[in-house]
Amino acid sequence: MIKLIKHNPYRTLGVLSNTPLRERIANQNKLNAFAKIGKSVIFLYDFDGIIEEVPLRTPENIAAAITAINLDSNQLKHSLFWFINASPIDGIALKYLQSKDIIKAKELFQKRESFSSLINLGVLAFIEGNFAEGYANISKVIHNESYRTDLLETLSLQNITLSENEIAEMFIADLLTEIPVTKLLSAVNNPSDKEIISEKAVNEPIAEINTAISAAKSVNSKDANANLTAGTVLMNSTKTALKQVRDIVGATSTKYQIVADNLVKQILQCGINYYNNASDDDVESPRKAMSFQAYALQIAIGKLTKDRCQENYDILKKAVDNMPPAEVAIETRKIKEELRKFCQQPDKISHSITLLNNTKPLLQTIKAKIGTANMFYLSLSTQVVGNALHNLIEEVNTAQNYFSAVIKVIKESGIDPKLLNYLDDEHSPAKIIDSKVKPVLREAWKATTIMDGFDMESDFRTKRYIPNRNSLKDMCETLHISTSSSSYQSSSRASTTTTRTTTPPRTTPPSSSTSSSDDGLPVGCWVVIIIAIIIFLANVLG
Repeated sequence: MIKLIKHNPYRTLGVLSNTPLRERIANQNKLNAFAKIGKSVIFLYDFDGIIEEVPLRTPENIAAAITAINLDSNQLKHSLFWFINASPIDGIALKYLQSKDIIKAKELFQKRESFSSLINLGVLAFIEGNFAEGYANISKVIHNESYRTDLLETLSLQNITLSENEIAEMFIADLLTEIPVTKLLSAVNNPSDKEIISEKAVNEPIAEINTAISAAKSVNSKDANANLTAGTVLMNSTKTALKQVRDIVGATSTKYQIVADNLVKQILQCGINYYNNASDDDVESPRKAMSFQAYALQIAIGKLTKDRCQENYDILKKAVDNMPPAEVAIETRKIKEELRKFCQQPDKISHSITLLNNTKPLLQTIKAKIGTANMFYLSLSTQVVGNALHNLIEEVNTAQNYFSAVIKVIKESGIDPKLLNYLDDEHSPAKIIDSKVKPVLREAWKATTIMDGFDMESDFRTKRYIPNRNSLKDMCETLHISTSSSSYQSSSRASTTTTRTTTPPRTTPPSSSTSSSDDGLPVGCWVVIIIAIIIFLANVLG
């Protein structure tokens, strides 16, 4: 039973809506007198047995009831939810209600339609929980000019200035405090009432959504965790309100589109702020952020908003696809940290060896957990080798460039080559090879033997690693540097690689990390140069 009837101020005062003022005042005085001595009063118009609970008549409740009907507009408002006696039939029917005979009372109210019979039938319908019938009866009075005039005259409210629509708005506003809007809308046939209900009903959830958006906007955009929390709260707390707006005005309405897209934009922004500022330790950040984008894409309406959602979703989907399996997240994070530190160091082979040694046990753990053929494992292992190989190429090329420059100066100087036998050891070509070239090649081969123990993607192994390895091996053997410590076979692990042909992710940005030297010559070309130099030295040095 709706409170509009159960706690109606006319019921609290024990009167009908059109009870003369002197009788209403007499009841007020009686109620106040009994309340002072702590005694209760029962009136005929309490309709005990039909309406649950006898009114609670404390001094505070009595005063509130009197105040509630002081104004003409409030008298009218509450009269729409209470019984009225405007005809002999009404009087007889109300007596049947006092004796709890609802059926007989209804029969009498239905004998002849009038404004009072409609209101009384409407109140009875509300008491019985029939909201559609209750609304229909009372709405008929509001929208019928003759009935509306009769009602105002009976209530002695002829001077009231409220229009038909204003009375309807007042009536509907009260109903919406107790009856779900969807339920009320389904019961309404009057077009103007439907519009009133929709407008009033939709304002509240829209205001709720806008308040939630404002709260999310107030969060520091650089605080990842705060944005994660704000986005989660915003997404979850507005679902009911957004559904209410859609149910009331329809998914195609401009009003729904505006509020939905505004909500989407802020959810998107929370996700972006979180993802962009999440710490490296937060390995789940792509997946968490993508949940925002997925939901935003689901509820977005406008094309521009949808396109933005799709763009962000696609970016995060790619990131999620590249995320490590949950069981190797810790090892992956440690490897990423090693790569980060490596990229901050100079391009030295020693740093490559450190990287390889520090990451190898971690990669072995990952391999044991998810398998050698796992694409994520192969990509990560290849990434480590690719970065390490970069430093080898850079330092070997630097040593070769230095030796080449020395020989060029000697040749251009016009010095008799035989005189080189008498040069100080420090400046002799042989000493330069021993002190500047051979140590680099030995360390490069040492690093290579470590890389031999790493799994790699087949495309990287074939096109990048093996050619560089073979070139380095030739150089070492030409200079009589032992390469016998490695048992590596160029075809090893071919059965464990995948068919993936994409270039592995790189942690280092330099484009020079290829199989070519700084002056554009491939490593293999340097083998020819070294051999030519050795022949030259053999002739010169006898």
